[in-house]
Amino acid sequence: MRRYGLALILLLGLALRLIHLGGRPLWYDEAFAVLFAEKGLSAMLYGTLTPVAGGAADIHPLLYYTTLNIWMGLFGQSPFTVRLWSVILGVATIAVIYGIGRALFDHRLGLAAALITAIAPFHIQYSQETRMYALLGLLLASATLCFIYGWRDASPANSSTGGRGRLAVWRGWIAFGILSGLAMYTQQLAAFYLVALGLVPLLARRWIIFRGVVMGAVIALVIYSPWLVNLPGQLQKVQSYYWLEPPSIARPLLTLRSFLSVSLDFPPPASMVAFFGALFVTLLVMVQLILSLRQRRTKADRHRLLLVLWLTLFPMMAMWLISQIQPLYLERSLLPSALMAYVVLAWYFTRSGLPRPIASVVGVACLILAGVGLYYQYTWATFPNSPFNTVGEFIRQSWQPGDVVVHQNKLTALPMIYYERDLTQGYIGDRPGSSDDTLALPTQEALRLLADGCVGAAGQGAERIWWVAFAFAEAQYAAAERPEYQQAMDWLTAHYTLASQQTVNDLQITLFTDPRGVPDAECPAT
Repeated sequence: MRRYGLALILLLGLALRLIHLGGRPLWYDEAFAVLFAEKGLSAMLYGTLTPVAGGAADIHPLLYYTTLNIWMGLFGQSPFTVRLWSVILGVATIAVIYGIGRALFDHRLGLAAALITAIAPFHIQYSQETRMYALLGLLLASATLCFIYGWRDASPANSSTGGRGRLAVWRGWIAFGILSGLAMYTQQLAAFYLVALGLVPLLARRWIIFRGVVMGAVIALVIYSPWLVNLPGQLQKVQSYYWLEPPSIARPLLTLRSFLSVSLDFPPPASMVAFFGALFVTLLVMVQLILSLRQRRTKADRHRLLLVLWLTLFPMMAMWLISQIQPLYLERSLLPSALMAYVVLAWYFTRSGLPRPIASVVGVACLILAGVGLYYQYTWATFPNSPFNTVGEFIRQSWQPGDVVVHQNKLTALPMIYYERDLTQGYIGDRPGSSDDTLALPTQEALRLLADGCVGAAGQGAERIWWVAFAFAEAQYAAAERPEYQQAMDWLTAHYTLASQQTVNDLQITLFTDPRGVPDAECPAT
């Protein structure tokens, strides 16, 4: 049974990641990934690195998009298929987490860490998403495992084994460097986690380990150097146009809630149950960690425990501090730290000496958190996973020659274009210089989906216009004292007759017919 334990856990992880995989609609970021990756590397380079006012056109490197392009070329572009690549990456990560737990502690803890990762809704969430975060988690977890091997092989007990032992040490650090460089090509916020790893030998005063880390860093830098010249422009893009705001003091606690449940704004009372449940689990784990570290444990045990705790907390806190100056706190980029949190939790259940009644209570709390997270992960049907496929099918059933779909912004446009490629669709661009002005002109050109300046231009003088917007958009724009939404509605009602209006979950579809004269397609000067 022990032999098949990991295989059974991997099958469980696969099964949980396949549930409703193609059923939930792709949201904006996923649709962007598919529509962008399918254009090929040359177009992606143009759409990412072309200079625009404020820096480069886009902020993400291209490793994930390139792998997605290859995957789609082999297996197609259905919602199930494009997400399946992330599923495979996520299941592979479970195996790596087993390896980390076993290398640091023992086989039993490795299995516990793998099981926690397999059922963790936060990891399932990004293993079911057509984005780069499952790849990021796999690469950084693998880099961590190589770091652990390099540390272990460089210990005095192993360093005296001659040339073969030294070769094993160098293999570990070479692999660490390669994986680190690839992680930076996946998501540049990987730097926070890699800095945490790089600081470990300094804090532990292990200079022989520091030498290996330096070697790995040089390899990573060589691999990443072709992209490094583009980094200033991408950083300037972040400083000029980025949608994030400085995180509140409570944000790290909310992140821990996400680690144990899921990163969705699900409603109360479930959100309150998840928050206080996560707080309860975190406090008990931290108390037990402090007690254990104060006990007379071996130095090696303390270092191992402190390592996973450091990798859990440092990237989060460093990102939070820097985000007070330049907001870039992106919870999903902390997925590698969540994986280390699952190793900590596995230690808590298997090696902390916890009394059985307390372990049972905490275990039940964790299962409740997982249950809440999985429920919302599988059933979430509003923003961002609004029913774009359903709305597209609804419009198709009533489509007439000469119709045009006009989207209030890109967030509804790209998903519906993915689902309904043969319908004529346009969308209104973001207000230049605003925080949501993230889709630069070169990126639009790479996508071959140019935004229009106003609803008149997007409508193209159509006989009928299908206006698609989020149901909350009108109130949201009014609260922000931004006139764009009301201006579009005023233009439509002035030039067309409102024929019907439907709301599907949080998407509103309004049909305008009977144009009065030839609508003026000129956009007003801004």
